[in-house]
Amino acid sequence: MKVGIDLVSIKKFHKIKIDDFSHWNRVYSKAEWKIAYSASTLSNVIPALKLASMFAIKEAAMKATGLVGPNNFRRFEISYNKDGAPAVSFKGSAVSVSHQGEYLVAVVIIQ
Repeated sequence: MKVGIDLVSIKKFHKIKIDDFSHWNRVYSKAEWKIAYSASTLSNVIPALKLASMFAIKEAAMKATGLVGPNNFRRFEISYNKDGAPAVSFKGSAVSVSHQGEYLVAVVIIQ
């Protein structure tokens, strides 16, 4: 079993706008971007929280798999079930995310 963890400040994700995808497409897929900026989003806080969550999960997944590096973000696709629980597209993985105030932590376990 391998574990990866990442801590991010949500604050830095507040400045990312929907039109910034071309700058962030090395990190997020179009599907992930759509999740962050979906029509059900009610405030600017939600996109920042989703983007921070996906970023931290990807970083934790890279650490757990040993695939650390700026070109590996897109190797991991993040999705959410209907209850809002996150998942990463890596067989045998488990994800947990928690946030308090301006900080968010993600843990990925790979079996």
